[in-house]
Amino acid sequence: MASLQARHSKRCALDRAWTTFAAAAPGKGCTCRPGPAYYVVSSTDAGLVREPAGHNRKEAERRLRAIEVRIDENVYEPVDNVTFAEWCDSWLSGLRRKETTRRTYRSSLEYAKQAIGKKPLRKVSTSDVRAFLDHIERTHQLREPPREVSSTTLAKHLRHLGACLQAAKLERKISENPVRLLAPSAKPKSMRKRPSYFTNDELALLWPQLAEPVVVSYVCRFAVVTGMRFGELAALRWDDVNLLAGEVEVSRTYSPGIGEIATKSGEPRTVDLVPQAKRLLEEWYPQTSGQGLVFERATGGYLDGGKVLDLLYAAMESARIPRVSERGGKRTFHSFRHTFARITLESGAQLEWVQAQLGHSTIMLTRDLYGAWSRKAEKLAAGRLKGKFVV
Repeated sequence: MASLQARHSKRCALDRAWTTFAAAAPGKGCTCRPGPAYYVVSSTDAGLVREPAGHNRKEAERRLRAIEVRIDENVYEPVDNVTFAEWCDSWLSGLRRKETTRRTYRSSLEYAKQAIGKKPLRKVSTSDVRAFLDHIERTHQLREPPREVSSTTLAKHLRHLGACLQAAKLERKISENPVRLLAPSAKPKSMRKRPSYFTNDELALLWPQLAEPVVVSYVCRFAVVTGMRFGELAALRWDDVNLLAGEVEVSRTYSPGIGEIATKSGEPRTVDLVPQAKRLLEEWYPQTSGQGLVFERATGGYLDGGKVLDLLYAAMESARIPRVSERGGKRTFHSFRHTFARITLESGAQLEWVQAQLGHSTIMLTRDLYGAWSRKAEKLAAGRLKGKFVV
């Protein structure tokens, strides 16, 4: 069954934290203002559960009777006192996603646990969500050197928190998801990523500066002519290559600290080798053992993405190629993938073929994120319309 208990303030003359409901009645010596906090206490399989019932004695008694009825009808579900931090850990441990995905969620929820702490999950509000966003910005500002957090990054962290809390709602741990209750004006907006491709003129300047080490030169050039991600190139093995058929089977990607895992889409794909890609592999094959990883360190093992990027940036600096593309996107190794899409589409390749080569789940993703032409190609396209309009 259930009963009522009273929780007293530290300044109460009774000098006890908890008493029975009767011991907290007027005239019994309680000096709490505006009275003690009443709780309905029920015994469950998990132990005693205290459900808040306010400060009004009559309201507390009504709450007790309502709970007793639900207990008699076997429909009572006690309040879950799990903390926000406990729920985050529990949700992450049961998240059936790739480890790389769990890593990104874990990063966001660490910020959330720092901002919200051990607050009961059921009490998390929109104010806590705002505090979470403020905490992320403040953390980055306190770093050396201070860094600004983009609205896109904030929006990503908010999506991850929202997914965690939505799961809590679906499991009836909370009645509403406070992320979804946040006013639109308080939500950071994701900005569309700007294209970060290299122009043809920039590639011509880059390759002479990226001649050494040879493996880095080949992996970067092969990335341009295939559109493969760095992790996919790092995990590529000679057994995946069929030079006679002119194709490569992409079924794995390498992630530091994890190892080889499934590709981002989770599905293998076949990359058709354009003539330049086939030529590069034919040149590179005699310089390797012809077995195991196609691109590996001189001492063996997977390429270090960070070191490859450092060498790329150094080569760009030597070639006087800016870190920001003509469209405003920040260049990384992934820019080679954007460059592949730009060149193939400008050359008249079908969008569906480019989508298949890149392994995108939808053609909209290929078109919207990778479908930008260079400014030079756009100018040429406009020039070809000379005399086509009657005005």
